[in-house]
This record gives sequence, structure tokens and C-alpha cells, in this order.
Amino acid sequence: MLLFTVWTGPADDEKRVDVQRLDDGQRKTLIQGGESGRYVTSGHIVYTRGDELFALPFDPRTLTSSAQPIRLGDAVWGGSEGAHYAVSDNGVLVAVAGSPGRYERRLVWVGRDGRVEPLAAPPRYYHGNAAISPDGRRAAVDIEAGTVGVWLYDFMRATLTPLTTGKGSSQAPRWTPDGTHIVYRGTRTGTRNLWWKTVDDAAQEERLTTGEVTQTPGSWSGDGQWLAYHETDPTTGSDIWILASGGDRKTRAVVRTPSAEGNSRLSPDGRWLAYASNESGRNEVMVQSFPEPGSRTQVSTSGGIDPVWSRDGRELFYLNGDAMMIVEVRTSPAFTVGAPRKLFEGRYVPAPNGVASYDVSADGQRFLRVQPMHPDPPTDRIQVTLNWFETLRRLAPAN
Repeated sequence: MLLFTVWTGPADDEKRVDVQRLDDGQRKTLIQGGESGRYVTSGHIVYTRGDELFALPFDPRTLTSSAQPIRLGDAVWGGSEGAHYAVSDNGVLVAVAGSPGRYERRLVWVGRDGRVEPLAAPPRYYHGNAAISPDGRRAAVDIEAGTVGVWLYDFMRATLTPLTTGKGSSQAPRWTPDGTHIVYRGTRTGTRNLWWKTVDDAAQEERLTTGEVTQTPGSWSGDGQWLAYHETDPTTGSDIWILASGGDRKTRAVVRTPSAEGNSRLSPDGRWLAYASNESGRNEVMVQSFPEPGSRTQVSTSGGIDPVWSRDGRELFYLNGDAMMIVEVRTSPAFTVGAPRKLFEGRYVPAPNGVASYDVSADGQRFLRVQPMHPDPPTDRIQVTLNWFETLRRLAPAN
């Protein structure tokens, strides 16, 4: 018997625990909305959802259960590759302790001096990215509630409204320069491609790209003619492409090397492309000419990701660890760059891989970020529970 997790998308409802016989190949889904399943000798399948641990009485002969899953009192750390726990045959549970409270987050403004101003948006499971609309009235944010969806936050009215609904997760929103559409990566058939839809009506979403690799939007050119995005590649890791918004929507690679590139951001004048590259062995922020490749300049000096231009194109921000960095730049007649300096440092939620984790206000004085509301439990300790089967059998009697 083989237990394994199946992902059709990144969120809890898009994961499931399947079981398959090794002798005849019979396979079935045991738990929809769970992962990291383990069969334990007490006669249970244990699995996780978020940081919570569940148990399901299970008969391995028939691959069935006559009971409902039971939430246990233990919390285990859920990572991107599964939960960190194991159970011995004699009933010892070892786990890196988790906490469901670490998914409670808030939206905040952060000033250049690091001062934090919480927004009136309710605490939710916000993913670590947000995009401010061109007119500054709203922000598009990712919220996970079973699946990940794009929501719109109205700064004046302090309201959250869902933009994407239906099957599969939607992530990494980016506004078009005229503010009428939002492009995002959508998981609809197990692959994350680019989709978009209008903002202010109920029109259906439209697919922009296809392919069997993950594609993530970076930014639009100021005239709305080009969308820079990055996609994974089995041979080169991650490359930067552009999509033409009109006509037949042709795509072409603009940065494609054996190194991994991402976080693509076009300058306001559309002449320069900022991105992160690990060509040197660590991520650094680079800027090269656009739309045709030419001169290239390294902007960061000691590591950097997530470049974002100021609206006037005179400053470029990026992250180096927990520090927000700034560098003064000139984009005309040639690209020149000053020395980076740190604005502030603080603990904020990082974005999923390749997604920008903040945005900058129109005046360049504030940063929209996602902040955790509770400290994470330590991940350098392993918690051991002896005689754990006694608790398991009491809470979830086996068949």
C-alpha cells in the first residue's frame, strides 16, 4: 500500500491524500483537502491541513473507513513540501511544532522610516504580496480560504471584494496601466498559466497563455503593450518572457540563461527591465535595456530580490533579507545607478517564489506589505510525545 499527496493547486482544498495498492494498482482518494498522510499501526491514517493534524480510522485491507476525520490537538509545522512529523510503530509522535495562528495576517503601510500603520482590512490569510491600482484607490491582494483568490481592497471604504471565483487558485495580481484589468496566474488544470479579467464587472476570465510550466506575471509596460512575466523551465530554471497585449499575443524570451531569473519589473518609461538573477551564485538585482537586450547593470551589491520602480522612475527599491533597500537611478539618456542604502528592516510575510512581496505608493513614501500577527513557533526544536496512540484511540476509535 502506498500513500501519497496529490496537488492540483497550491491551496489546502487543492491537495488530497490518495492510496494505491502495489499488487493490483487499485487507487482511490481518501481525504480531499489534506496532505502528508501517514498510516500508523493504531489503525489510522493521520494527515495535516495547514498546521492542524487530523486522524481517520482506516482498514488497509479494504482501503475504506466508516468514520469521519477527527481534528487532533497537536499542531505540526506545514511546509511547502509537506508537514514535518513522523510516528513510530510503538506510538511516539515526533514533530516540529506548528501553529494555526501563524496564518493570521494583516495589511499595513510601512513608511520609509519603518513606521507601521495597520490598515482597516480584516485579518485574513493574506499571501505575501499586494498590488496598488494605478489610481491608488484599491489594492489587489491574494487571500487563501480553501483556495487562493484575488480580492480587491478599497482603501477609502475598507472593504474586501472577491475578484476571482470558481475552480482553482488565482495568485500574483498585476493591474494594467489603465486600471481596467488585472492579470494573474491561475491554476485551472494543474498548471499555472496567465489569465486576466476586467475589474468592475462580472465578465468571465480570459486565458492569455498556455503551457505545462508555471508562469507568473511581473509587470506591464507603461503603454500597456507588453507584459513581462517569468516561467519555469526544466533546463534553465526560470526565464523572463514578454507577452504582447494586442494582436495574436505573441510571446518571446527576453532573459533566458542557465541561471534563474524572476521578479521582472519594467521601468515607467518602458526602456529598462529590472529583475533578480542568481547568476553570481546568489540573487542580485539586475537592470537591462528593453525591449531589445543590450547594456546590463547590477544594481544590488550584497544580494537582492523583488525590485520595484518608483512611479517617476528615479528610484528603484528591492529587498535584501528583511531590509528594504533603495537606490537612485537615471534612465535617460543612459542607465546610471547610485549606491544602495537601507531604508528600514522588519519582519513581513515573504511572497511565494517569484512573486513581488510589496508595492509602493504613488509618491514613493509608503510600502504596502503583509505582516504576521503572531510570532512563528521555533523551527529548530523537535517535540516528542510518548504513548501518543492512547490519545489517538481515545479521540478517534479505530474500526
